[in-house]
Amino acid sequence: MKNSLHKICVSILLPLLLCITVLFSFAGSGRAAGGVTVNLAFREASAQAGDIVHLDVSFTSFPSITRFGPIEIGYDKDVMEFQGIESGPTMEGYSFSYDNDPDSSIMSFSAVNEEVEAQIIQEATGENAKDPTARALNRVPVYSSETPVVVATLKFQIHEQAGGEIKAWLGSLSGLRDSSLESVVAGSGTGASLVVQAKVSSDATLSSLSVGSFELDPEFDPGIFSYNVIVSKNTTDVAVNGVAFNLKSKVDVEGGSDLQIGNNTVLVRVTAEDGEKTNTYTINIYRSDSLLVEGISIQDNQGISYDFVPFPETLVIPSGFYQSSCVVDGKEVPCFRKDGVLSVLIYVQEGETEPGLYVYNQETDSMRRFEPGRMLLRSSLILTVAEKPVDVLVPEGFTPAKITYGNTEIDGYVSKDGATKIAYLKTEDGKARFYVIDSTGKDFYPYRAPKSTGNLFLYLFIVCASIAVVEALIIGILFYRRRIAYRRQVKPRRV
Repeated sequence: MKNSLHKICVSILLPLLLCITVLFSFAGSGRAAGGVTVNLAFREASAQAGDIVHLDVSFTSFPSITRFGPIEIGYDKDVMEFQGIESGPTMEGYSFSYDNDPDSSIMSFSAVNEEVEAQIIQEATGENAKDPTARALNRVPVYSSETPVVVATLKFQIHEQAGGEIKAWLGSLSGLRDSSLESVVAGSGTGASLVVQAKVSSDATLSSLSVGSFELDPEFDPGIFSYNVIVSKNTTDVAVNGVAFNLKSKVDVEGGSDLQIGNNTVLVRVTAEDGEKTNTYTINIYRSDSLLVEGISIQDNQGISYDFVPFPETLVIPSGFYQSSCVVDGKEVPCFRKDGVLSVLIYVQEGETEPGLYVYNQETDSMRRFEPGRMLLRSSLILTVAEKPVDVLVPEGFTPAKITYGNTEIDGYVSKDGATKIAYLKTEDGKARFYVIDSTGKDFYPYRAPKSTGNLFLYLFIVCASIAVVEALIIGILFYRRRIAYRRQVKPRRV
């Protein structure tokens, strides 16, 4: 009985002792791990855009660690760029390596003291491995500290356009091992942040400069500070607009109004964001004593050139048009406008031909000679009577007739009932078709032939005929069935 009880106690106590031993061994290794926490901190209290900043990576203690890493560090890659790594001041003998992907916001680094590890392994496997006294005498010294230790410093450059708070944070921590060749568990501590003051620009240049629609001579360049512009006698004011490269710079314009005959100076002053650097752009605007600046020509969309020439005092301007000015190739020329009409009239000469008024569309660059009595003008549209091609047929029911539109009489066609009048006209881009002329409302619009109704009557006849045939068949079937039923009735016999 005693032997049985003894065996039972042994079988219970041995596993219990084994568990206690394992727990104590884990507790021993966890004791070192619990003392290591990784923290981040920027050395600089503040920084400006473009500066190099330093991020210290520190351990709260250093219990004879022979290697660590990879340790991952996250950072704002959109506002700063990784430049390199330096080992901590007490990390003599440790070799560092790092991995940084420019497209990622995570970098990682590792360090190892290979010489110390090699000596530790040799000590553990050499002749004196089993002699405690010899091991104590030959033990390899490994740096250890109970106070915080900076193990590495990361360098970052802040982008030129950065501003506000930037951050760095810890990722995964692994690979820590001490002089006993045991793993050390590290915990994540604090991240780091830094306030960046936006860089104050000293740029005082313009990105663009314009004087209305006029041409600058020479062509604008940020590094050229003097320009010339020629305007006609009609121009007394110009709109000068300058845009700075740095939108925080200040742009002031002096001049541009009440231009006098001869030279006028306009100054465009740019003051940089820093308030110190300044640049002045000078524009010499020459106002001619003539309505026409000499030597100006224009080319239409067909490649034909026209020269602007002074118009005679006897020039007759169509009713509703008034004298104005247009800008052609950056130079001002006289023209005649009509409210609501896109095209303008200009007085030009084609080669050796007689000069005269031409209708010019500034959007399509189309040009054609003005023909009094053959042009109809409406808001934003000018139509000209065109010769009808032989292959274009006059709509059915229309006959030739004279059509009056305002004060203009043109050749056209009228319907049999006289209610509809049409004419073959072409637009400013040369496209021609029939237009309905509304003499009363003073309007015109594209003509669309009415749809024929002959087919409609045919379709109605077919439908009605089909319905009649179906009804006849139904009546025939009913009559036939009634007759069969009557024949099958039993007739009484006479006795």
